[in-house]
Parts: sequence; C-alpha cells; structure tokens
Amino acid sequence: MIPLNPPDVILGQILDSVVRELELSEQEPLEPPEPIALRRRRRGTARGSNLASVSLVRVDGMLRWAYHRPPRAVGLRRARRAGSLVGAEVVYSFGFREVPPNRIVSRLEDLDRKLTPNQGLRRWHAGKLSTVRGPATTPRALLVVHGSFSKSDVLFEELSSTPEGRTFLDKAAAHYKQVLAFDHPTLSVSPMLNALDLEQALNGYAGTVDVLCHSRGGLVAAWWLRTGLRKVGKVVFVATPLEGTSLASPARLKDSLDTLANIADAAHKMATLGGYFVPPAAPLLAVASGLMQVLGGVLSLGARSPLLDAGVAIVAGLAAQSRVGNNQELIRLHESDWPSKATCFAVRSDFEPANAEDPAWRFWKRLRHPVVSLARMAIDPIFDGPNDLVVDAGSMTRLVGSDIPRSRVQDFGTNTQVHHCNYFAQPETATFLSKTLLS
Repeated sequence: MIPLNPPDVILGQILDSVVRELELSEQEPLEPPEPIALRRRRRGTARGSNLASVSLVRVDGMLRWAYHRPPRAVGLRRARRAGSLVGAEVVYSFGFREVPPNRIVSRLEDLDRKLTPNQGLRRWHAGKLSTVRGPATTPRALLVVHGSFSKSDVLFEELSSTPEGRTFLDKAAAHYKQVLAFDHPTLSVSPMLNALDLEQALNGYAGTVDVLCHSRGGLVAAWWLRTGLRKVGKVVFVATPLEGTSLASPARLKDSLDTLANIADAAHKMATLGGYFVPPAAPLLAVASGLMQVLGGVLSLGARSPLLDAGVAIVAGLAAQSRVGNNQELIRLHESDWPSKATCFAVRSDFEPANAEDPAWRFWKRLRHPVVSLARMAIDPIFDGPNDLVVDAGSMTRLVGSDIPRSRVQDFGTNTQVHHCNYFAQPETATFLSKTLLS
C-alpha cells in the first residue's frame, strides 16, 4: 500500500475527530457462533460484514466520497467490486449500520442537533451569545440568521476576526440595544418552516427588526417577510440563494458533497488566502460525511435513478434550495409581493482561485466553465456562471422577479479572496454593514 502524503494524513485525522464527535461510526454487532456445518458449507470463506461504510478517497488529485453497501447484503465479491475505484487512495473510512428508509428523517434531525446544538433565539451581549426565552421590546433590534450546516457562533467569530468587524459589533450593540441570533436546523426542516419557528420565537416583540442573514438563512428571512406582518426595517442578504443554488440540485448532490470535501482540503492546505479568514475543514467535512452516511446508499445509485430525487426530497433543507425550474417553494416565494416592505440589500462575490492550476484548487474546474478541461475530465460543470463556490452569484440579488438595486449591493466582483465561507471576515463586508444598518 502506498503511504498517504502528510496533508492527507492530517485530513484523515480531522475527519476521524469529526466522525467521533458526530457519532457516525458504529461497531460490528455481536453475533452468535456459527454452526460448524454452515461454516463447512461456505468452505471457509468469511461471513462478511453487516456494516456499510463511507470512505473519503483521493483519485487523480481530487477527493471523492465512496459508499459501500454491507458485504453480507450484496455478497463479498460484488461488494469489493462496487467499492473499488481505480487509482484511489483511501484518506479515511468508517463503518456503520445502513440507515433504513424509515429512519432517514430522524437521522437528519440527529445530525441537525449536532451541527447546530443551540437551536432557538439567543442574544449577543458582552461578546458572547446566551439563550433568551423571548426578546424584550426595544425601539429596534438586529436579528442575525446563520446559513446551512452552521450556527450563529461562527458568524460572530468571523466578524470578530477583523478590526472593522469588531467595530461593527460594538456599534451595533449600542445602536440596537438588542442583537439577537436565531439558530435553526438546516437539513431536516425547510426554510419556510424555520420562518414559522422564527415568528414564534419573536412572539410578543413589538419593535422594528433589522435582519442580517447569510446563505440559507436568507431564505428563512425571506419566508418570514413573505408570510409575516411584523415590522421590518432593513434586510442584508449575504450570499443568499434567493433563487436557489446549483449545488443543491438532486442530480448533482453527490458531486456537491465531493466539492465540500475539496473546499475543506483547499482551506486546510492554504492556511490563509491573501491574509483573510479561511474556514476550518472540520465543519465542511462534518456535513458531507454525515449526509454520506444517511444518503450514501441512494446517492450511489447514480444521477439517473428516480430514487435520487425522492431521497434528496427527504432532506427538506436542501430540496428547498435546489436551483431547478420546478422548485415549488421558490416559485411561491417570489410569485407575489411580500406583505413586509423592508429595504433590502445584498452582498455577493464571484470567487476564482489565484492559480487554478494549483493542485489544491484542481476541483474548481469541476465547478466552472473551462470547456477544454471539462471535456478532458468528461464531467459537466456544477455552475453555469459566476459563483462563490457554493451559491450562483446571479441568485444572490433576485427578489420577486427583479434585482436588488446596484446601489444597495456590495459586489466583490470576480476576485481571488472572497468565497462563501469568509464573507464576514472581509473588512469591506463589515464597512457595508455599518453603512447600511447603522445609518
């Protein structure tokens, strides 16, 4: 066996820590001794394992997830053949009992609780978040809503990583008197249901609310505006898939989970990107490995299987973001004017690595449009235009069929530094927030 290179050894250690923390791995169940007559009938061959497994492997420089059915369920030879990838080097692998269809939703709920442990309303005060039963009425409050697979703590940590971000937080605490954060499940529940929970959490609050939201959290805020009559002043949508994201397409979900692993790999190899905040690899690997454990059996069927659409539809938090023409939730979100007449702003970026030929960014070609490279790789791009690695840039500024005015958009344009996971670590983002929310 060829030994792994040092970066992959460290990546495997990170993934091992993630798997332990999320309790994704399981031990082989104990079985009674097998009668000798049955062993003789099998002529000494092994019984085979009852466990399915997920492996993170590197093939031709890129990371991919591989799902293996339990050998006992499919037969040893077939299991080995199905689980083999030519030229693959296994970075990490873990086993577990295959998730039956009637347990998928509850497993997603378990995963949500581990990824976002402090669900509900919290208040940012004196540099930390603490749980509140319900907000006290003040003339104006700021509400922060995090994105997919995340939690409010991460957003505040990013803002606190720059002087401009810390200045914004200090001024916001004085300007609003109350800075609130809404933590919510992002896999098992759709943004529309999150919005109902948000309204319930704010029950009794009578003041004006301004909103700062990131990624999928913007869809939660949008549905809250679409269905509610609460008094809202300003909303800043940061990298929100208002018209969906190509990364959540059912046919591309397996590629999307591979992409999350490769983003984590690139972030891990490049400790800094132009001196800016780079997200740790663990959270990206956590959601990718968790979803592979729950949905790997369906995803391994291939993009053309009708079961794939059904399997992804079970993940309500992803299905609601799918950038496809028949996404009924997004159609209804934008089909008519919203009761709440908030003033809306947006932040967006089109990320491109400084050196796309760097091995750490090799996966980027899978996302974008270099036609010659894609032809050689025999794959289709995930995105058909500008994006920030996770969300289509064109989707970030569309509301009810029209664009947010350019004067209200912080557009980083095509650049080598601002991607989906580090908007709030950019000084320009904090400056824009101060100008729009605190003026």
